Amino acid sequence: MRRLLTGGLAVVAAFAALGLGSGGAAVAKKGKTSKPILANACFALQSVATGRFVGSAGNGYRADQPSESTAAAFFWKPATLRTYLPQDPDGLLLGVDGGQVRRLPMPGPATEWALGQRKDGRVSLGLADGRQLGVSPSGELVLLEDGARGRARLFALVASAGCTPFAEADVGAIGSPFRGTDRNGDVVGFADMHLHITANQRAGGAVIYGEPFDPYGITEALGHDADVHGADGSEDVTGNLLRTGLPFGTHDTHGWPTFAGWPVNDTITHQQTYYVWLQRAWMAGERLVVAQTIEDQPICEIQPRKVHSCDETEAVREQVQTLRGLQDYVDAQAGGTGKGWFRLVYNPQQARQAIEQGRLAVVIGIESSNLFGCSEQMDQPECTRKDIDRGIRNARRLGVRSVFPMHWTDNAFGGSALEGGARGIFINLLEAFQTGHYFRTGPCPEPGQGEEMGHLEPFELAVLASFFPAAAPLAQMPFPDYPPGRQCNANGLTSLGAYLIERLMANHMLIEMDHMGEWAREEVLRMAERRHYPLVSSHTGTGGAWTPEQLKLLYRLGGLVSATPDTAPDLAAKIEALSQDQAEQGYFAVGLGTDTGGFSELPGPRPDAAQMPLAYPFRSFRGNVAFQREQSGGRTFDLNTDGVAHYGLIPDLLADMQQHGGSPQLGSLFRSAEAYLRMWELAYARQPLA
Repeated sequence: MRRLLTGGLAVVAAFAALGLGSGGAAVAKKGKTSKPILANACFALQSVATGRFVGSAGNGYRADQPSESTAAAFFWKPATLRTYLPQDPDGLLLGVDGGQVRRLPMPGPATEWALGQRKDGRVSLGLADGRQLGVSPSGELVLLEDGARGRARLFALVASAGCTPFAEADVGAIGSPFRGTDRNGDVVGFADMHLHITANQRAGGAVIYGEPFDPYGITEALGHDADVHGADGSEDVTGNLLRTGLPFGTHDTHGWPTFAGWPVNDTITHQQTYYVWLQRAWMAGERLVVAQTIEDQPICEIQPRKVHSCDETEAVREQVQTLRGLQDYVDAQAGGTGKGWFRLVYNPQQARQAIEQGRLAVVIGIESSNLFGCSEQMDQPECTRKDIDRGIRNARRLGVRSVFPMHWTDNAFGGSALEGGARGIFINLLEAFQTGHYFRTGPCPEPGQGEEMGHLEPFELAVLASFFPAAAPLAQMPFPDYPPGRQCNANGLTSLGAYLIERLMANHMLIEMDHMGEWAREEVLRMAERRHYPLVSSHTGTGGAWTPEQLKLLYRLGGLVSATPDTAPDLAAKIEALSQDQAEQGYFAVGLGTDTGGFSELPGPRPDAAQMPLAYPFRSFRGNVAFQREQSGGRTFDLNTDGVAHYGLIPDLLADMQQHGGSPQLGSLFRSAEAYLRMWELAYARQPLA
């Protein structure tokens, strides 16, 4: 099913901006012709040379139609800020095949046209190789060589009707998102402090399928799962291992257009943050996200398939480029640079301004195991203080403002937090692969911390190595004989780790405390306390439990915690529990930390949803936006039966909280964007001790 992003309003809005109806002309004041807004709008092409309109003719096009009413009404889907994918009423694209202008069924470079606009309103259309669209003396559309001049290559754009909208997911929401501030001058909205928009690029780029956007649309972004996971999903060995503890299994690979197989709430290896789904969350009041770029060298290196380097620093750089590309793509859909709802921000002032304008402020973070390439091998660090200083400088130049000192494996900075179950066993294997040793464990600083350690038998290691050949040496490294009961990583903060924390504070970087081993966390908390520096827990409870005393200290320092997603009543309970240890004074909130794209599951349906379902349609907690069930392709998603199958159902989850008694907790959540800004401002204000 072909849908407009907002149910047909994009064309109406474009016409309204131009002051046009069907067949009109765009005329500005003082007799100057205005430039038409093409993005997701409907325009016919009129040849300047002949005065005739372009219409379809068999497999091609001719400029021989006498009027706009008989012409092909092209829907102009932006591919970039400068190029478009013109689609005719039959759903075919203006393109080139074998040097001939043709009607093509699939978008790609051969259907992507750069638009050259003149002051008089006339336009030219060209391909990437410089050849331009023109009209032959007999009226056929043809390609002209690079540098061609003359009236034959010029066209007028005439607003039209009868377009077939480009294939797209439906945001399923209509209305005006909240903008400005409340009566106290505070921004309003919730923050997701832990979101992996670029998750598909982690682990070598061939583990999580699906792009957050693609210049050629949703068909390319979400329509080729079998190419990555195999026709029956059996090549998704990492996903199978993390889900079940076994590397073998299958899944339905049908994404676009039916979405019969995925997304589902527990997928973990499919894209769940397609940009339209993210847009739906923004329309529900999300005003700040931390886009965590991510890579773990060991998981990348053991993958049987990968499409890019396992260098974590390079992976982060590529993912930042994707985020910039997404900003440009959202701008293009809105009609030009700076017009979109997605804004990358690099300081709290920029973030506050973006949120006050009603936009989504996007902070760039890094979550990786070997930050700045600082791994360790058999307890020997693989970087120096100079490498740390260089890494911080380069990260800031790249736009990064938040970092995890540790993630899944130990590094030169200290010990990482242990995890339990099948995931914990897998991470321990990565630890051995990366560092040459399994986790060393011991007592925890406080009761209730730590994890019980699992293990694999030698034959299980051999089976695993058959699926991950690069990990074959691990079959010769038997698991340690861990004692029963909860244990913590025995490694604390190293001297290089202490230097890293000092330098991050000096550069006003936000320091993420999750995934840090409990002993290392204790040391960092003491360092921050001495310097009155705020700290972040962006998916609280993931990778090491927090004690009430630690949370109280984090709150006193001006830090911020987040609730990981759960069904509506359990999410409300998490927010309430995290509020118990708040400081007596100060602005308090609890953020959201979904970890979407982080090999993490999202909530399934509420167990009693059949008896007390979320009622559709619903309205946003703040603002004036009405939501229907989200539809992507041929599938309609419903929280009551699908749970949070993708990020676009976060609004449904929050509405479920509101409808079932969670409004007080929503109040705290919708203060989290302001709380994040205050924390960030505090990090800029703090001056570390000399």
